Amino acid sequence: MPPTCARLRSTPRRTVIAVTAIATIVGCLAIVVVIDRGSGSTPAATAAAMPGACVIRLHGKGGAGAPTTRADTSAIVSPAGNASGWGGRQWLYFPDSEYATARRIVADAITREACDRVVLNGFSNGAAFAAKLYCRGETFGGRVVGVLVDDPVTDHATEGCAPASGVAVALYFTGALEGQAQPGWSCATADWTCEDGSTVGIRAYAAALGVAVQASPNREHAPFLSAPEPAAWLAR
Repeated sequence: MPPTCARLRSTPRRTVIAVTAIATIVGCLAIVVVIDRGSGSTPAATAAAMPGACVIRLHGKGGAGAPTTRADTSAIVSPAGNASGWGGRQWLYFPDSEYATARRIVADAITREACDRVVLNGFSNGAAFAAKLYCRGETFGGRVVGVLVDDPVTDHATEGCAPASGVAVALYFTGALEGQAQPGWSCATADWTCEDGSTVGIRAYAAALGVAVQASPNREHAPFLSAPEPAAWLAR
């Protein structure tokens, strides 16, 4: 048998099981049937193993909603905020009447996308809203498994925080807002949306959430879209 044919029959790290392809190489007719033995899974198989898994992304002030997309393991659901702000939308989560409206938008998105395991992932103004949902003990019928608070506006919404049992939380901070958002700083100075009109600072904010501050890889005020927690929480 010519050397080329021998090489064709030898397929390191692969096993012949199911799919046939006929190849003619240097006059040799060979039947090649291969399947990868490497990882044992594919992105499609991984995603299929987690039906109903959703990351609800809550945008910052001036942002917007977006059509639902799919990552490797979950749906990415991006509803639009309940109020206008900075030429786009924002999340207005106070007083209680506005909180109820904002919460209903999230609940409707969860229902519409048939989510049964949910991570709330908020950025900036959306992070402050996500933190308030966490501190209000919101689980949307037991579906929330974790809340990612990403570079939040550090307002008073976390005071008296009383999260539901079993819901994980993580807090990332770029430091880009720290120069302004010192304890007692007036949010009206920069037209920020803050519960009770001022910031408490990142240390008091983290203490209220009961979680350590993690450094975001971003140094500008930008979302950390590849944070590892959502996928890990959804896979539990």
